[in-house]
Amino acid sequence: MTYLRTVCFSLFFVASASSASAQLVVLGEGDAAQCYNYTKLGNRGSRTAIKICDSALDQTLSVKDRAATHVNRGILQMRKGQQKQAIKDYQSALKIRPNLTEAHVNLGAAFIYLDQLDDALKAINTALEDKDSATRPAALVNRAILYDRQEKYNLAYRDLKAADILKPDWDMIDTLLARYEVMPKS
Repeated sequence: MTYLRTVCFSLFFVASASSASAQLVVLGEGDAAQCYNYTKLGNRGSRTAIKICDSALDQTLSVKDRAATHVNRGILQMRKGQQKQAIKDYQSALKIRPNLTEAHVNLGAAFIYLDQLDDALKAINTALEDKDSATRPAALVNRAILYDRQEKYNLAYRDLKAADILKPDWDMIDTLLARYEVMPKS
């Protein structure tokens, strides 16, 4: 069987209070917790939210909280349309915690926004090396978007189906799957 995309998607998963997200938020403490809350509640990258994250990063934080705060500030930067700054935050998080799967998933999403698909694929595939991660559905959806952009529709469809198995209650996956039509091989 072959899979054809029936409608173009230019959809990226920018987290907002009203939509599903393939961006992954990480909890911290103190100002780091407030940065997390702004991110979790769908803040669109307001100056106030980013300043709270900046303030948290100026404080003494555990390794875990510092990396998490970089991820959360990166998400806020992406929501504000500042993908290059978001990439810097995700890379900073990965310098602190190289195996932070959430940072790899979000880094891949930021690279997709910038149409740097090779870099995106590398980041997403690194995230997918963690077979047990709760981030796996988001990574698969992001990779499906990347494959769709590359017109590799069979691979995009396969990743969406795999994500659907892992997270069948995620409406966004159903929406994306509906954009494909299964055609018999000629």
